[in-house]
Amino acid sequence: MVAQDPNVVEVTDMSQLPESAFSPREYRRGDLVTGEIVRIDDEGMVISAGLKTEGIVPPQEMRTLTDEKREQMQPGSNVIVIHLNNRGPGGMAVFSYDQAQEKQVWEDLIELHKQDSELAAKVVQHNKGGLVVDWQGVRGFVPFSQMAPVPKEGRIEHLDARIGEDARFNILELDAQREKLVLTERRIWRQLRNAAKERLLEELQEGQIVQGTVRSMRGFGAFVDLGDAEGLVPISELSWSMIKSPEEVVSVGDNLTLKVLRVDRENSKISLSLKRTQPEPWDTVPERYHVGDIVDGTVTRLMDFGAFVKLEDWVEGLVHISELSARRMEHPREIVYQGQQIKVQILSIDTERKRMSLSYRKVYGL
Repeated sequence: MVAQDPNVVEVTDMSQLPESAFSPREYRRGDLVTGEIVRIDDEGMVISAGLKTEGIVPPQEMRTLTDEKREQMQPGSNVIVIHLNNRGPGGMAVFSYDQAQEKQVWEDLIELHKQDSELAAKVVQHNKGGLVVDWQGVRGFVPFSQMAPVPKEGRIEHLDARIGEDARFNILELDAQREKLVLTERRIWRQLRNAAKERLLEELQEGQIVQGTVRSMRGFGAFVDLGDAEGLVPISELSWSMIKSPEEVVSVGDNLTLKVLRVDRENSKISLSLKRTQPEPWDTVPERYHVGDIVDGTVTRLMDFGAFVKLEDWVEGLVHISELSARRMEHPREIVYQGQQIKVQILSIDTERKRMSLSYRKVYGL
């Protein structure tokens, strides 16, 4: 059983209805009217717009009516039109289907704007300012500043490829009286990118090998685009050699194979390494150094028990104090100093422990 609306008075005797209920309905210019189709042909569309009120939609006011839509409009079906004037044939009211559709579209846009809802529009062209899109016959504009990022290289090709695309936008500015519609896709793009970034952060594992493209560089490292997120390769992780700037190793646009060092999901940060995808210097030491070789090196540290000498980046050996000189001494500084360039002879190589024993006195006869 359906409850009766308390605001509706049930009438059983037609004589109880006021005279206005039997009078032709009068509309003001610009009113949206829902009418019932009486007849539709090449001469226009005749509609019943209320008790004793008939109107006509001239052919020139129904040009946007497609053949497909027209086939669906049979006598007895409803249609929304807009009142123009009361000067039609025989004093009939004149309505417009075309203007009603446009007004209804703008009212729909106003409602979408109030609700901050998305809408799907078709890209129809681009110009120096941005994209022109179509939403149900209304043209909208998307400034470049409100578009999803456009690549610098192949910019025109990218924009050409978007023509005909159905994309989603938010309404940025709306003025129905001036027929002005400005849209933005930045927020939607950010939401999609953030969601994709969160998925990637969840999926990435430390030690995983990934592919990326260098997007920018700073003195402390290179930022790499991994597709759905960006990671940083610190300068210390770019090369096994000591470098002063990232530009010595990589350039913007380079495609790199990288190793994931750390995934900070809380702060949405990804730390990467380039050098750890390449052979570590100690892995190939036996190919370059042999016991008995006399090589050049630089004294890096002095300890009570001897001097450390760097042969190349990440490869250094120890000259025990007994191999600095045959004479007794209190400290290695009596023979060498930090930063000194010297020659040493290789006594032993232990690649597993990454150690090398060197001799200074065997070279200089001390």
